[in-house]
Amino acid sequence: MHIKPIAAGLGAEIVGIDLAQPLDTATLGELRQAWLKYLVLLFRGQTLTPQQLIDFSAAFAPLETHESYQPELRHPDHTELLVVKASEVGGRRIVFGQQWHSDLSYTTRPSLGSCLYCRKLPSVGGDTLFANMYMAYDELSPAMQRMLEKLEVVHDLSNGRSLRNASHEAREGARRRNPPVAQPAVRVHPETGRKALYISEWMCPRFVGMSEEESSGLLRFLFDHSVQEPFTMRQRWRVDDVLMWDNRATIHMALADYAIGEPRELLRTSMMGEDCGRLLQEAAE
Repeated sequence: MHIKPIAAGLGAEIVGIDLAQPLDTATLGELRQAWLKYLVLLFRGQTLTPQQLIDFSAAFAPLETHESYQPELRHPDHTELLVVKASEVGGRRIVFGQQWHSDLSYTTRPSLGSCLYCRKLPSVGGDTLFANMYMAYDELSPAMQRMLEKLEVVHDLSNGRSLRNASHEAREGARRRNPPVAQPAVRVHPETGRKALYISEWMCPRFVGMSEEESSGLLRFLFDHSVQEPFTMRQRWRVDDVLMWDNRATIHMALADYAIGEPRELLRTSMMGEDCGRLLQEAAE
């Protein structure tokens, strides 16, 4: 096994491993340490069945079965898999992940990590960006760090651009399936003990106890601050790439820079994480 860093901020390519084969305990331990260090791991040239992708992902944590997702977005034969592609649901085109976010941060058990396996690509475009939220926190001033450590922020799935432009019924349906939660603005990683900014443009309309208007200036600063180029990497997909990332210390965004109608299809697993956050009691807040 050989490790090749991808960018200064985060990311590494792992060379010399066939993920279709069972991995021994020592190799899995090395991979986990590399994952904690680099946050995003890339394995090129893998040929996997859906079950082999599930088995590899489950070696790191139990997997979600995605009950909160609409049935049209789930794999027909494997509840552990989402099919990441543009879909028509209720007459509305849904495209995964085209704003910065951390998977399932809008729940009280956010995803520990995610794994994507690339099956089809458009002729051009379709890359994914990642940002290191340890670095985003570390590069804030001590005064800003102290202030943010006292705050909670609302994570609301319906805040996303796609749902903001949807019908009232679609937005309310998303909120019923996934009511807003309050998360710490700064999250302590349970394995490394490091602090990471836990805020994203898609999910966060305001701080708990503040209005959107009061929150907007600081949130806009943090959104822009956290995705500065030195904190980021760009995944330039190839068919048969497998990519895994740590949702506790990264955010990511799929780029919408490919033509409508062109194929872009990936299979995704979601690793179950630790309890974090609380359901938001709107009346109390």
